[in-house]
Amino acid sequence: MKMQGMFAAAEEWFAQLQPRERAMLKGGAAIVLIVGLSAALTPGLERSTQLEQRYQVLQADLAWLAQQRPTVSRLGNRCSATAVQSGGGKDVITRIVRRNQIQLTSFQDNPPRAKAEQNQEAFALGLETDDANRLLRMTHQLACQGLIVDVVDISRSEGSENGYVARMEVHYGG
Repeated sequence: MKMQGMFAAAEEWFAQLQPRERAMLKGGAAIVLIVGLSAALTPGLERSTQLEQRYQVLQADLAWLAQQRPTVSRLGNRCSATAVQSGGGKDVITRIVRRNQIQLTSFQDNPPRAKAEQNQEAFALGLETDDANRLLRMTHQLACQGLIVDVVDISRSEGSENGYVARMEVHYGG
């Protein structure tokens, strides 16, 4: 009942308006309706556009990854051809250090900072060389022998342009 009374009052008020006032109200209502619809739909359309752009970026990434598949397969672990050397950890490490022509400046068994558990053999190494690539090659060789490299800190040697000093902490994985 109240609603019908409100509608009747609105119709009576609208009928009493001049024709140009009615036209202005109808135009204003149409503009409010259009603005309201656009305000309601714009965030959804923007989100849709963002998702479409994200989809295209991800598709491009996926295509790039598919192109890189042969390269990644060639980068596989090359340790499988390397036999694990016999002997204790210290012997294996010193052989690898000598093979790479690196100077072993310090060697500590079971250092306090090593991440290894108590029952694992752990070592802290101080190394010097004139070629940083030898240090990286040695790190790879240690990993192929079952040693896990916890810390590698390589820096230029003081007073030498070509020299490098390294600190490593390793332990046997198990």
